[in-house]
Amino acid sequence: MYVVVVGAGEVGFHITNILTQEGHDVVLIDRDAEQIQRASQELDVMGIVGNGASKKVLREAQIARAEILIAVTDSDEVNMIACMAAKHVGVGMTIARVRNQDYLDYEDSVSTEFTDIDYVIQPESAVAHEIAKLAEIPGALDVEIFADGQVFMLEVQVASGTAGAEHSLLSIGLPRNVLITAVLQGDNMMIPSGKTVLHEGDRVFLAGKREGVLEAAALLSPQSRSSRTGILLGCGDMGLRIAKALEERDIKLTIFEKDYERSVEAAGVLQKSLVLHDEGLSEISLIQEGVRETDLFIAATGDDRLNILTSLLAKRLGAKRTISIIERPEFSTILESVGVDVAISPRRILASAVLRFIRAGEVLSAALLDKSAGEVIELVVTEKSRIANRALQEVEFPKDAIVGVLVQKDGVHIAHGNSVPRPGDIAIIFTRTEAVAGVERLFAGK
Repeated sequence: MYVVVVGAGEVGFHITNILTQEGHDVVLIDRDAEQIQRASQELDVMGIVGNGASKKVLREAQIARAEILIAVTDSDEVNMIACMAAKHVGVGMTIARVRNQDYLDYEDSVSTEFTDIDYVIQPESAVAHEIAKLAEIPGALDVEIFADGQVFMLEVQVASGTAGAEHSLLSIGLPRNVLITAVLQGDNMMIPSGKTVLHEGDRVFLAGKREGVLEAAALLSPQSRSSRTGILLGCGDMGLRIAKALEERDIKLTIFEKDYERSVEAAGVLQKSLVLHDEGLSEISLIQEGVRETDLFIAATGDDRLNILTSLLAKRLGAKRTISIIERPEFSTILESVGVDVAISPRRILASAVLRFIRAGEVLSAALLDKSAGEVIELVVTEKSRIANRALQEVEFPKDAIVGVLVQKDGVHIAHGNSVPRPGDIAIIFTRTEAVAGVERLFAGK
């Protein structure tokens, strides 16, 4: 495909990197010449310095050739105008990153007045949803839900002394309807066999029904009850979204917000949380508000360094689980190795949302896994799919991809060589980025 991406920040760069790895032709536009120079040097991409909402710049990008325009700058207005200009010249699909709620209708869909924008991605809402899922499932580093809640995928870290550490997959005794789809050992992602031995610190991806997946996770990583109490540092736009999502799950929340007017505003909006006008940076303040007993500490200040330092402090003081929201990739790749339990990358979450819309075939959802571990794609098997009505062992499936789960009329099944996908089935596939194009060809049609 020929794709135009407007915005070369971390989100735009990340999306462009994925698209170019998959062989798409991408033009990247940004006002910042240094960002464009970086992208041109590191990626196989054409870079243009300029305003992505400018007709002149879009013409230079040959926008009329494009099948998709993705606008992810920090300006809602630039993103929306770029989409409108693209539609005007016949671009089939437009995707805009929009933060301001004034432009959105119910459930974060774009207002009906802006008919030239096909899909909206909303960062604060996406991050809040991610944290809410993590709060419900103890020990999980990542949670993805597919097939209307029928299939769960969890990422957990193998802990010393558990049934999984230093044992092969065959000897662990996994529940019957659970599959380990991948194992991340350091920077090496592998699709395992029964002989694969797990080691302390390995990150394991489990797929199956919720109950079985939770049972399997308990064999690999120490489990505790779901979060009931939490401390949130920062109540800006993202923090407020997080607080609302956690309130909906009846989590008793204490919030630290250094800006007085913002703390008053948040206190007026939230129904169950205690909002304090306090930076929340001192040990005394954190201890007084129960950090030693809290189930969950979330740092969402908008400052990566501050989020890291306060999460480490909270962990040292006794918080059972810490989550940091980190924008810069150079921080997120090492954060969990120094003591923070979960690092959430908004760029990864937003890239997942974009990929869902641009995948070939009948894609229901797509999720990028952290640390470049791969991607999970949920697809519908159609009559035209090359995979339909054939045993999986007869299909030339890409080497770095695996069908993990099939959702069929009679229920959820772990896929194996004799499994036969039928039209209407839902397939949950784990794949490395370089194998995505091959997977799409199997499902897109004969």
